[in-house]
Amino acid sequence: MQRLSELGLAPEDLHKAIAGGSAEARLCTEMDAPGMAGYAFWSRSNRTFRERMVRKGWTYSNAQSILRTIHPAGTFAITAVSGSGMVGEEAASFSGDVRTKNPKGGAIAKLVERNYVQLPLFPVALSSGVDDLEANDLPTWFLLYKSSKDGLSFELSLPVEMHGKHVDTWRERIILDDNPFLGAEFDIKRLDEVPAMAPVEVPVEFKGAQ
Repeated sequence: MQRLSELGLAPEDLHKAIAGGSAEARLCTEMDAPGMAGYAFWSRSNRTFRERMVRKGWTYSNAQSILRTIHPAGTFAITAVSGSGMVGEEAASFSGDVRTKNPKGGAIAKLVERNYVQLPLFPVALSSGVDDLEANDLPTWFLLYKSSKDGLSFELSLPVEMHGKHVDTWRERIILDDNPFLGAEFDIKRLDEVPAMAPVEVPVEFKGAQ
């Protein structure tokens, strides 16, 4: 689609990121720490996206523990983040219907504030090589993903406002027509659920006084 192309991206670039996260998360079992599937998805989706895009001249930064992948011109960055609500649904509004799944701290709050105050839609490059300090000033898009019983949904969106600890307002939302991650086999949410443990009854025999 045109907007994605203007950002130097193809649908397959987003698909590969989501597929990488999904594959890693599905390696997790109930023997892993609770929440490990979600962490694995977040880390590996960003890594897979980076591995694909660095071959096209993109760079990356981990400044403030935000896993940014940076456009070759140094004009903007992308980071994969778990979402909730109507992720990937055209009918969702730009405010309130889609939000980040987990509460965010000060670094994300500053990122969102910078997006709000500094954006033209096509920002001017900062420099040919972006260091961590400059990375913090880049407009940053979120590759939002959400797991449900129906599979994985995702979108590429530009955050501009938070309410409380959650990002929930977007200047742009790019939703692809094709979603190859539908089906119960892509539901990683269940992997993050701590299984209910059946109570174990241990017979205890008390011996009477001799």
